[in-house]
Amino acid sequence: MDTGVMSFLQLPVELVCDVLQLLSVQDLLQCNLVCNRLHRMINDSSALQFTIELSRCRMNAAPTSELSFASRLRLLRDREYAWRTLNPKSRHQLKLAHSGTIYEFAGGVYGVGKEIERRTAFITFYDLPSVASGVQRSIKHTFSETNVVDFTMDPAQDLLVLVSMNHDSPYVYDLHLRKLSTNEPHPLAPAPILPCYQKHQGMNFADGAVQIQISGELIGFLVKETLLSLRAHFEVFKWRTLFPNSCMVKSLVGIDDFTFLSEDHFLLVQPNGLFDVYSFSGSISDLSNPILRASYELPALSPAYSFWYISLSSNPSPDFPGPAGENKAFYCSPADRLHACCIYVYQPALPDRDTVYPFVFFFHPKTLLKSQHEWKHPSLNADSNIFPLWQGSNTVEAHDDNVPSSPTSNYNSPVFSDTSMPSSPQSNPPSSASSVSLDGSSNDLLNFPAPQATHAGSSMLFDASPSTFNRATPTKGQSHIRVPWEAWGPQNTRWFREHLSKDWQRSIYGLRTVDCVVDRAALESSIYRSGSVGEDSEIGQNDSDSFIEDDGGDESDEDGFIFINEVAFSVGDIESQLGCTGTLPKFIRVRDFNPYSISKAVEELAINESLQIQDRASPQCRLPSYIDRDINAFSSDMIRDRGGYRRVVTGPSKVNARGVFLENISSCLPYVEVISKDTFNVNEVMMDDSRLLLIKRGRGRKLKTITILDM
Repeated sequence: MDTGVMSFLQLPVELVCDVLQLLSVQDLLQCNLVCNRLHRMINDSSALQFTIELSRCRMNAAPTSELSFASRLRLLRDREYAWRTLNPKSRHQLKLAHSGTIYEFAGGVYGVGKEIERRTAFITFYDLPSVASGVQRSIKHTFSETNVVDFTMDPAQDLLVLVSMNHDSPYVYDLHLRKLSTNEPHPLAPAPILPCYQKHQGMNFADGAVQIQISGELIGFLVKETLLSLRAHFEVFKWRTLFPNSCMVKSLVGIDDFTFLSEDHFLLVQPNGLFDVYSFSGSISDLSNPILRASYELPALSPAYSFWYISLSSNPSPDFPGPAGENKAFYCSPADRLHACCIYVYQPALPDRDTVYPFVFFFHPKTLLKSQHEWKHPSLNADSNIFPLWQGSNTVEAHDDNVPSSPTSNYNSPVFSDTSMPSSPQSNPPSSASSVSLDGSSNDLLNFPAPQATHAGSSMLFDASPSTFNRATPTKGQSHIRVPWEAWGPQNTRWFREHLSKDWQRSIYGLRTVDCVVDRAALESSIYRSGSVGEDSEIGQNDSDSFIEDDGGDESDEDGFIFINEVAFSVGDIESQLGCTGTLPKFIRVRDFNPYSISKAVEELAINESLQIQDRASPQCRLPSYIDRDINAFSSDMIRDRGGYRRVVTGPSKVNARGVFLENISSCLPYVEVISKDTFNVNEVMMDDSRLLLIKRGRGRKLKTITILDM
């Protein structure tokens, strides 16, 4: 009997798709399995497919896009294919008016300052999307009355933040909030200048370093520890809020670096190798803010070693408002991004051996935002996302501050007050630190750069006098926990040996990272031609202490180093020692930590396995020479794939610590790696979500050319 009731599937296709568009991606994929009719509707709908593809690629839709869903879907799939195969769609040259020591790359804009008589006279900003159109656009802002020592920008908010020193102000630094497009005061800022770091009687002048980041309505500003300072100063501002609009952390043991983990959490790195996670809520200037929530330990160092410097990098910011200026259909989800942590270790007891040992590891910020309950009950940590992140099986419980959990735990959390306390032994720099140069690229400690920091020529730093600040300083929350490395690190990170001169701040975006891999054959040829190495010298990778834990694992990664008679040299060292007028040929390497990219790569490689194996054996397939040396070790996980060489690493790996840490470092975070088919004469490479910037420097490491590869 006909009751006159219409079923959901009897509705017009357009209405069904409109209803399905309201579902979460997880529910949408479940509907795709219900029946053939729903399956066809979902697969035939560009809007629904675009929604699914956005989630897989960890992207958000740009609300201002006027393109059809079909066009946006095609653009997204083409972009992902270009990254997956490292096959850019176009290549352009950026015409530079000048070079400089301070620069920034964000939101499709590259900015570089010009120094005249040891001060930044002006900054030129280049619109990178316009380069592809053939009409390069740029603007230049001049600063005649402002002593600019650093800057950062957020094109999405038309925001330019200038860091200047003001000797006539009660504060050491001024943060100028201006429009990027016009250099005028930003209309959304109640005050055009944010004063920071109040002066005190008896303060000393010294070379200092500052670090600044923008995350939506937040600006983080760090005045780093230097030789003549007794403490570091970190402050978070809500730049769109009336004064008081900040909270701060003052550390007696120093702060190496910081990053925003979320809209209301930030991470500070102590010089003794401890990650401190803070939160703030309500009014940012409330006296209870910020609150120390958790501390995370790094692997234990061997007794003769100390941390020299630890830096953090991540893009985009967790409160990224979306693209502006660029006509984009989608952008990287701020919630799904990777962090890079660079660790530099030295031996303070051996002043005649100024060798720095660099490492880098990658992790998801969500790992450090887990609650105490989640750490004590690892079975509750499973990610409900349809594309889950890597989940380890470590069930070690977090330890309280009063219970040492490892050799690195024999120190208390820092006391943020004006009470005098000695610095950690690991935070004392060697006597040669005053000679640190930003441009150094060798393992010589005298020339070792302090990454991500801009030296201020006459920075005024804290002395021992008590602070007169009455704004918020951090408190230790009741839920504060201390998590040992064994509990959080091995299953949630991936470690590699590192280059001293690598700038990860601009080489990581979303869940991807990029770096250069030297063409080992060309390098060896250059070394022998120069006569710098004798006939009996051994050149190659020293992996005698590394091993593969299973077939999906990765060996100790030391591609950035060449070992000559058991001494490690970076690419920059070799180029410098050989007196190269140009640069050595390098391959571009992209690592993608997106779980969907990994599963996609595994699926594609499995389908094409037989064809790929034949192609690998073909004489036309030129593998990078560092792979040729041990091709059998890679076997099926390093094969040719449409314009590049790809491998998937899903198993645990162990990095040879060479005695720097108490144990070799195990890590498990899965990734897929693509290495370019061609080589490029570049010194470094930067990235965002849609392009690569190939940087080439000339004599004195001055910026020479920038090549843009649009993906």
